[in-house]
Amino acid sequence: MKPRLYRPHGALTRFVEYFWTFEWGERDTVRTLSMFATGVSGILLQHYDGRPALGSTVSARRASRGGCPTAFVYGKRTRPMQTFSNGPFRLMGVVFRPQGLRMLLNTDPVALNDRSAGLGEFSREQLGDQLLNAKDDQERVARLSKFLRTRVDGARAEDLLVTEALELIRRDIWSIRVPQLLKRLQVSERHLERRFAGAIGVSPHQYIRILRFREALHLMKAGQFDRLSDVAYDLNYVDQSHFIKDTKALSGYTPKQLVTMVDAGVDLPCALIETPRESYFAATARQHELTIAAGNDRATRM
Repeated sequence: MKPRLYRPHGALTRFVEYFWTFEWGERDTVRTLSMFATGVSGILLQHYDGRPALGSTVSARRASRGGCPTAFVYGKRTRPMQTFSNGPFRLMGVVFRPQGLRMLLNTDPVALNDRSAGLGEFSREQLGDQLLNAKDDQERVARLSKFLRTRVDGARAEDLLVTEALELIRRDIWSIRVPQLLKRLQVSERHLERRFAGAIGVSPHQYIRILRFREALHLMKAGQFDRLSDVAYDLNYVDQSHFIKDTKALSGYTPKQLVTMVDAGVDLPCALIETPRESYFAATARQHELTIAAGNDRATRM
């Protein structure tokens, strides 16, 4: 069960990574959607039969009352949050490129960090209702794409210094640090922080930290490690405790817990649908019982 991705075309490729859709069909089941600090921003439509399908959001600092808006723009997450579904839901969204939120929607990305704003604040054409009333996901993607294309001509200019910094970070995420970034760009730390936060929403240090966590998450999903300490070593964390501390701060879980969640859950661009922990532990207990039974059976035959 995976989301379906749609690539942007033409001028939108400067601002948009991809569009995506997903449908969860299980009824009468409560599911937790864990949202990690992934450093991305975008637009999300969440509903079922025209009504909001996701519940309140909960973070380490606060909980919001009431359900999530049906259609909203969200900024970069710098800390973990959770929301919940009780039954089926449908999702459709867009993931922006790092500077896309500021450039295309002409908004301050810092103001949207760890929060969202209703889509109606950016569209006077009742776009949220149009998306809900569309006949299928393909039409929803087409309508959202059309809305974003109308904003291309009035888009803000790309910050080329930040673009260069992003390329250096992506290329050397395994080892890059802010002092190295400053040396290569030949700018002061204060100047880069101001430009970077203005374009992206977070500081260079925070962005590198989040991107390293994302790389660790990719390694966990792919199972490309023998021990979790190998992940910390490959990504040049100072030590294992630093890796654990960063992972807990950005996901809400220890690396060991996260590996189990990633392996059993459903990965979405905006969240991870968790498999109930009771199910995991019950399966583990059953496996343990089977192992003991197999051992006893071998002992009996001997």
